[in-house]
Amino acid sequence: MYFKVTLFNVITLLLMGLTVWVIVARTRGKVESNWPLVYYLLVLVYWKVFEGGLHFYWVYTGLAAAVFLRFEFMGGVVLKFVRLVEYCFLVYVIVRGLQLVLLWPW
Repeated sequence: MYFKVTLFNVITLLLMGLTVWVIVARTRGKVESNWPLVYYLLVLVYWKVFEGGLHFYWVYTGLAAAVFLRFEFMGGVVLKFVRLVEYCFLVYVIVRGLQLVLLWPW
């Protein structure tokens, strides 16, 4: 297990850092903020450029959860469930990023 400095690894670490930022922003800030949607745009670009890095079901699920949270036309238990789904996606991005950067087996 070692870390090799490559463009892919640097971009993946940047994406992981932005993921931590989105987690903090979602827990402390407003749900209606547009900045997490910019993050999801970057996730989509990362997903298309580095094929095989992230699984498309996870990406689509996280994007759907972010859009539902942004336009927030639901409340109560449904809102909590959608937040949980988004947090699961964000944790997936961090874990998958660690797997890719440190060359852990899939």
